[in-house]
Amino acid sequence: MSPIRLTALLLSALVVAMAAATAWIGGEDRPATVATGLELIAGRGGPDGPALAVDSAVGDLVYPIWLWRPASTETTVGRIEESRHDDRMLEIGGWAGDVSMGLRMSHVLLVACDRVIATVAVEGEREDIRERHPNLPDAGWHARIALADLRPCRDPVVTAFGVARFGDVVFPLEGEVAAPRGAGRAPPPGATLVRSAEALRTPGDTRAPTRLVDLGGDGAELRRCGLERCPVIGHLPAGRQRVIILDHQAGWALVAMADGNAGWARDEQLLGN
Repeated sequence: MSPIRLTALLLSALVVAMAAATAWIGGEDRPATVATGLELIAGRGGPDGPALAVDSAVGDLVYPIWLWRPASTETTVGRIEESRHDDRMLEIGGWAGDVSMGLRMSHVLLVACDRVIATVAVEGEREDIRERHPNLPDAGWHARIALADLRPCRDPVVTAFGVARFGDVVFPLEGEVAAPRGAGRAPPPGATLVRSAEALRTPGDTRAPTRLVDLGGDGAELRRCGLERCPVIGHLPAGRQRVIILDHQAGWALVAMADGNAGWARDEQLLGN
């Protein structure tokens, strides 16, 4: 793995997130009917027509992408693979996760006109990505964006970024989707938008958990993935030291040190506090 790539990945967990912004760059809501989640659960829309569940947000809920810290532009952690649209909604899907080290992305940010307009969880099963790295079992994602939420700008495209569980760094995904014709217009008559009750993912004050470990003997081997068959790519020396836990799966931990040494180690080797 190149030092540039490894450094970019570790920033997502090593860096303490910057203070969350208190002033978002927003705008007035579009003239659309907004339904409650109960109407969606009941399988019916509002009084004017069927409910359309969307992941996109409007007004003060959207915010500028520059509140996040960009990773190296050479580092991509996934791809936009498909998109389709009608006169009401744009749907985009793909996968996200670092296939070199198995660092999972927790969310994908959808960005239009330099503003985060939607965030979706990375949780869809993708066997093809699991084959590329066994620690990425659920790397799929899917987003639904109301065309009314795509406001006009000089570069009307939708791009995507992955974010890890910790830190304030975003990793670009390959690909982009041009805003369809009709973007920015009010929904058709009778359309009722059902927006997610979950707030958009924002850069917060979370940091990766750390552990003070005492390694005996020759220390601990670091592997490319959390399996014994995976190749050794690094080493934790013997003695007491502090490690950063980037991820944890099935008795293995993805750990990193301040010197850039990173890899998967067995939990039983990382005894400590």
